[in-house]
Amino acid sequence: MKLGQTPKKEWHCSGELNKDFTRLSKALNRLMILEHVWTLLVGDKGRFWELKGVQSGTLYVQVKMAVAKNELIARQRQLIREINKHFDSPWIKKIEINKPWTYDNKNF
Repeated sequence: MKLGQTPKKEWHCSGELNKDFTRLSKALNRLMILEHVWTLLVGDKGRFWELKGVQSGTLYVQVKMAVAKNELIARQRQLIREINKHFDSPWIKKIEINKPWTYDNKNF
């Protein structure tokens, strides 16, 4: 926005402003919980399994070694089950390994 330009949206009360930030706040909280739970579950294997993002219930993980990939494939059902225990409703439905990931805020 340029100096002197009228904002595109005006808020009339704090409640309207709060609605816009509630979704973002929930998303950030979920991501922080996910990162913490992931770290606890994978332990030392975290050196080889890097979280890339979540989109539409799919957790994207970058794996650095073939052996680590095989282990992640073997443990993915267990990991999904353990991760989802920490959320009100199941969030993670599958894990994609070494697939391209791009952020799309519509499907978060």
